[in-house]
Amino acid sequence: MLAAPAAALAPSFDCSKARSSAEEAVCASDALAEMDLELARLYHAAVNGPNMDAERLKTLKATQRGWIKGRDDCWKSDMGVETCTANEYAFRIYDLRQGYADARAEDGASLGPFPYVCEGLDVPLSAAFVNTAAPMVALRWGDNIAVLPQVEAGSGAKYASDAWFYGPLMFWSKGGEARFAVADGAEMACVQDDMG
Repeated sequence: MLAAPAAALAPSFDCSKARSSAEEAVCASDALAEMDLELARLYHAAVNGPNMDAERLKTLKATQRGWIKGRDDCWKSDMGVETCTANEYAFRIYDLRQGYADARAEDGASLGPFPYVCEGLDVPLSAAFVNTAAPMVALRWGDNIAVLPQVEAGSGAKYASDAWFYGPLMFWSKGGEARFAVADGAEMACVQDDMG
């Protein structure tokens, strides 16, 4: 569970003015507050980066407003406000890192996205890692997107969930190699694509 009884970490916004159950969840959880701070860092880097022009800035601000509206709709989610909110943050972190080079310019709590080529998967797999208090990976392949929480592993970083729409999902990375399994299918061997 992501929510903590009393959060010590302040997010990027004023918790006394929280306007939604998602913002309240962020204010109650250090893990969510840390994700919020990482997203704010990436957004600030994209907005103020040397590659930003007026048209891209207009698009970025509009997309951010749309993302906030979507995050604030987490009260409707069957997965619960905390999990939905964490997933929304992970998806947005992925999108900012994918779409804006300036968001990737400095090290922070997130990495990627990195492209992988997997045996038996006819589309590239892309992974962005969110290394906050509750680590997770945002994955995209074809028309699919999923967020998986990190689970215990003997080595490397393993992420798994039984809550993906089509069934269980697993991604296990170690160095430039990974294992990926979709909906009780066989594990596929993957390698990070340096050309991606």
